Amino acid sequence: MTEFAIYTAPFSVLVANRSNKLLNALSELYPPQLIAEPDPEQIYDFCLNVQRKWSGWGRPYHVSAGQQHFRMTDTEQLVPVFEWGLNWCVASYQHQYLAIHAAVLERDGKALIMPAPPGAGKSTLCAALMLEGWRLLSDEMCLVDLTHGHIVPFVRPVSLKNQSLSLLQTWYPAARICQITAGTTKGTVGYLSPSETSWQSYRQTADPTWVVFPQYNASQTTLQLSRISKADAFMHMANNSFNYAVLAEQGFSSLGRLTQQITAYRLEYADIEQALTELNKLC
Repeated sequence: MTEFAIYTAPFSVLVANRSNKLLNALSELYPPQLIAEPDPEQIYDFCLNVQRKWSGWGRPYHVSAGQQHFRMTDTEQLVPVFEWGLNWCVASYQHQYLAIHAAVLERDGKALIMPAPPGAGKSTLCAALMLEGWRLLSDEMCLVDLTHGHIVPFVRPVSLKNQSLSLLQTWYPAARICQITAGTTKGTVGYLSPSETSWQSYRQTADPTWVVFPQYNASQTTLQLSRISKADAFMHMANNSFNYAVLAEQGFSSLGRLTQQITAYRLEYADIEQALTELNKLC
């Protein structure tokens, strides 16, 4: 059994796998200083077991956390299933932060939070903003400190799917997109490396300042950016949270404080250049 650890602050994960295939693939996505041999004195936040359910080559891999099964997968899809499995662990088992399904970026110490359901264009917009100079805190998970209200980074590669992959490669030819996998349940998936600044500041928190709910609409003729009330923002963020209900009173208090700190907008767009221009002016 091969074991290795990934230290993706604020979480650490111990990975058990019978070959080096997954380790070698993840070494393309994460800086070498964040991947290490397991420390017997370390208490890890999560342990992901990635091993074949039955013996023999060609058998599917079984991905689980402890006794909880996540998914079966073949060798070609190990990387996206691992990344989804880590998201699942954080969304399901950590409750020291309020977790909202959102992309988060930072500029001048201020955080832009973009909560959105799948298909809204969140990751594409997040990737473009990062490549335009914003610092990435997370493509997937807005973690709110329950005590101080800061936004805690959870820096990992940006997950891009299908048309977004070709668009980003066209707009930003120098962008490093790797581990492209076709035929997943979400189509073709690839990963954009976080900027050097994002990795270097992967423990630096930010203050919540703006919340923008993006929605890509190919038939949209003109971009619309409209202010929404704090009450609407609260409800939308609660609906996009992984653990708001689990945290109960803490979740209500934390989200209430967050709502008081931000101004909130709805963004409907078809042209990403217009969207970037408006967001940069807004922020």
